[in-house]
Amino acid sequence: MSGRRKVLAVVVPLGAVAVLAALVFVKQNPITYTEVRPDIVPIEPELVEIPAGSFLMGNPWGTPEERPVREVHMSTYRIGKYEVTNEEYRRFCDATGRPYPLDPEEAGGKDYFISKPRHPVVMISWSDMAAYCRWLSDKTGKDYHLPTEAQWEKAARGGLDGKRYPWGDERVEGMARMMLDYYDGPVEVGSFPPNDYGLYDMAGNVNEVVADWYEEGSYAKASGKDPLGPTGLEAYLGLASVVGRSRLKGRCHIVRGGSWRAPWDWQTKGPHGMFETPVECGAREYLYQHPYTHFDLGFRVAEGGVWRR
Repeated sequence: MSGRRKVLAVVVPLGAVAVLAALVFVKQNPITYTEVRPDIVPIEPELVEIPAGSFLMGNPWGTPEERPVREVHMSTYRIGKYEVTNEEYRRFCDATGRPYPLDPEEAGGKDYFISKPRHPVVMISWSDMAAYCRWLSDKTGKDYHLPTEAQWEKAARGGLDGKRYPWGDERVEGMARMMLDYYDGPVEVGSFPPNDYGLYDMAGNVNEVVADWYEEGSYAKASGKDPLGPTGLEAYLGLASVVGRSRLKGRCHIVRGGSWRAPWDWQTKGPHGMFETPVECGAREYLYQHPYTHFDLGFRVAEGGVWRR
């Protein structure tokens, strides 16, 4: 082989790897912000400590993507008592020059973001939520982040292991903002009874985003201790799989909890005749990555625990 061919034999594969790596990097959700008003301080969330221990993660009544149900051991962490509100997120926008979220016509109409400070913030992307957590961490020196899927589910169950809903197995009316139409919208955080951990709106009000990438079969191969789900790179490489390939791999994160449109389970349609993420503790759905937003999509923060590799 000539010297030129030897060089090409090395350079071409390396170039292909570099292009693939660049593509994967570009496809990841950007988690950045630029501070323009360092004098603005955040409203720190009220947090509830979730004790270390095991719980049964998964949903035996749900979809194949919510099984198998398995025992998961979690380290101690803290999670927001409430969903992040408009007034909390507004501080972030004012400090960083980020645009205010658009008003969701379906969730309260004109001036929702400004006139309803204690309502959950919506119409922001996964990247916006993660950037808010990073800003909160940078301003306070604390380890704020989006909760992992396992952190969210353990918190939602409130210590009632293996139960269907945050309050138990029964369909009890008045426990969550749910089974309503598009234009009913969310209400102020904390308007419904808390679970046994003292957390509000772990079912209903708005869907809540978590940190993990979405992959249909991730439960079957997840760790039994502080599971984190697939990495972004692993999810993207899954696109190359001929067998079991998913169009959803690599570009979606996970949504939990259900919104004001949520039904009881995956077999029940909402009042508008569509299937929505139900209020079952183990129910999981996906959302598309940045710049996707939605009128019933919000989040809460976590602090500490195991959430990154």
